[in-house]
Amino acid sequence: MTSRGVESTQSDLNSRRYNFFARFSKAKDLDLALRTTENPTPLFFLVTDLNHADLRSVGFAICRLGKDRERQFLINGEVAAFFAPWKDFQRRSFNVMTDGLSALSDSAQTAIGQTNVRFTPSSKIVLLITDDPDAQSKINEWQSASTSPTTVITVQTSESDSNKTLQNLLSQLRSSLGERDLYKTQNPVTGDDFFGRQLMLKEAAAAILSDQNIAILGLRRSGKTSVLSELKRQLLAKRVILTLGDFQALEEDSISSLATSIAKNLIDDLRKAREYGHDVWIGDHNEQRIDEITPPELSDRIKRSAARNSSIRFVIAVDEIESAARFARRNPAQIRSLLGALRAAAQACENVSLAFSGVANRMFRSSTLGTGDDQVDNPMFGQVNSMYITAFHLGETRRLLKKLGRPMFLDWTTEAVSDVQQATGGMPYFVRNLASVTRELVSKARVEEFETYTIQSADVVTALNKWRSTAGSDWNALVDALELHYPEAANLLDPALTESEVNQWIKSDTATQDAAEDLTSLGLLEEVSGRYVRTGALRAMQTLQRKPSSLGPTSDFAAPNTEQGLLQRIETGESHTFELKESFRINTRTRTKDKEMETETARAVASLLNSAGGTLAVGVHDSGEIKGLSADLKLYGNDLDPFERWILGDLLGRRIDSNTISQLVEITWLKVRGALVAVLEVQSSSTPAWLDDEKLFVRIGNQTRELKGRDLAGFLASR
Repeated sequence: MTSRGVESTQSDLNSRRYNFFARFSKAKDLDLALRTTENPTPLFFLVTDLNHADLRSVGFAICRLGKDRERQFLINGEVAAFFAPWKDFQRRSFNVMTDGLSALSDSAQTAIGQTNVRFTPSSKIVLLITDDPDAQSKINEWQSASTSPTTVITVQTSESDSNKTLQNLLSQLRSSLGERDLYKTQNPVTGDDFFGRQLMLKEAAAAILSDQNIAILGLRRSGKTSVLSELKRQLLAKRVILTLGDFQALEEDSISSLATSIAKNLIDDLRKAREYGHDVWIGDHNEQRIDEITPPELSDRIKRSAARNSSIRFVIAVDEIESAARFARRNPAQIRSLLGALRAAAQACENVSLAFSGVANRMFRSSTLGTGDDQVDNPMFGQVNSMYITAFHLGETRRLLKKLGRPMFLDWTTEAVSDVQQATGGMPYFVRNLASVTRELVSKARVEEFETYTIQSADVVTALNKWRSTAGSDWNALVDALELHYPEAANLLDPALTESEVNQWIKSDTATQDAAEDLTSLGLLEEVSGRYVRTGALRAMQTLQRKPSSLGPTSDFAAPNTEQGLLQRIETGESHTFELKESFRINTRTRTKDKEMETETARAVASLLNSAGGTLAVGVHDSGEIKGLSADLKLYGNDLDPFERWILGDLLGRRIDSNTISQLVEITWLKVRGALVAVLEVQSSSTPAWLDDEKLFVRIGNQTRELKGRDLAGFLASR
């Protein structure tokens, strides 16, 4: 720009400021209060009349608070300020300021011909300068019921005392932002609230820009959606439009609904890209109108948008890939249709790629979808590069704690940060929650509300007891969610397993080996000298409260030799210390005696003896259905005494060892929902319990495994 052009632009700005201040004198007061040598023109974008029914006669400005204040309160860049000359501020105006700020700012800039430089005011706060003396009390009430991330702050200005105006603004910022719990937040988070993952963001952005399909993989609550949302925000400046869909919304016959949702989101994202300042083609009214469409029609729409916007890169991102995998088991053809349509668009257009999120990349490693005779080809087989979300390292945890603490006037000692990292293993969700509990406790002890309080190691230790109970439930929920899709992986997380048992189980079959690979990629296991060991993150999580079924005698369950206790255990399901069998002798399908049924019972008892001990309930199907033992009991004239002697003597004593059985196995007979069930309480044996003097079984997770070769030798050496 020439010097004459610069002078003209500055002259235009000065003229607008003069006219705006003439109409809204309090704007001048605010401008003077914020003015410093580093911030000579605080209010620099001004509109005297907003074209909105709920903001008539309101002045709109964009301003800078100054670097130090923005740093203190984590405000990134510009802030919107509204000057409302009203005696009665209304709820509908508040709603526009909090829920429609971005669109309002964009329309204001468009209305005055602002095209080259677009300003995006912070979504964190809005300043309101109004003549309504009750505005703040109204806003406090409305804010408490609002789901918007934007906080409205009223500012009282003084014409004669700029310092008084500034102090009022700072006081309002402190009370509004400083008292909020910034640690406890809901996903997804973006912008100033997004922490860590910087290397992953760079790698994901580089992969997308080089036309690769990617998958962002991690446990539930690990931040997958946040990563996609932050990628969406950051890449828009690089002319990349990332459109999100969600497989979790899938239900029967809803593939078209998901295709329609993606198409609608794509239109919205094209509009936002245009508002951002990119020159994009959206199409006429008919093109933008989307009724229900099929996956092939979605593919055509993506191709058409990509062809007409060749300078834009399009990324179609779909969340919760496990939901698609579950749906594929019921209706593989429909999932193939959608995935095939997305792949067709990506293959046909150089500026289209795909992104997915989920827990593991199993779906992309399989060449087929569905099971049995219903299997179909998987269009995405081998087409996706996977990136895994793991725990924060210490530096990432430190930045999160200290940066989010700053607006709340909190700091952390090095020792306190290390305590949080050790207790949580760096798992971000748990880091935030422990920090939140610690903040709550120290807030009650603070004397000076707006003086920075430095959190000490002792503060974290005090918070740990309160935090652990809820954190344990949260970790259980994460494992339960994993178990829905990957039961082998969830079983490997059982803290009742020793690392030796984990490795024995991993070697036992390919499904468990796949689970171990997934857990290694997720940062929960690591391979050292050919053996899998638990990482610090997993060890931290396993110290938390677990399901009672995994806790043995320390659990809150009623004893398993009572009806209530047994029903509780059955509801929880089989585990490392709990197993179910339908019968001792009678095959419930053939209604005849079956030697294999007897062997299964003996094998189960032997495995518990060789492991941590536990409970075997006989007369219950592994689905939890109470079958009872009436058919078995008939073989003994409906007399329990000879039946029990046969179990402890012939079945178990003869095949394992009579002394071991008499000392370590006890039977209780229960009536459960009217049916007879045998509960065998088995203690762990200090010596190996062989079956038929030739086989050795152990309990690994919720399965019984025979030891052979090196595993057998290692077990015998350990005993």
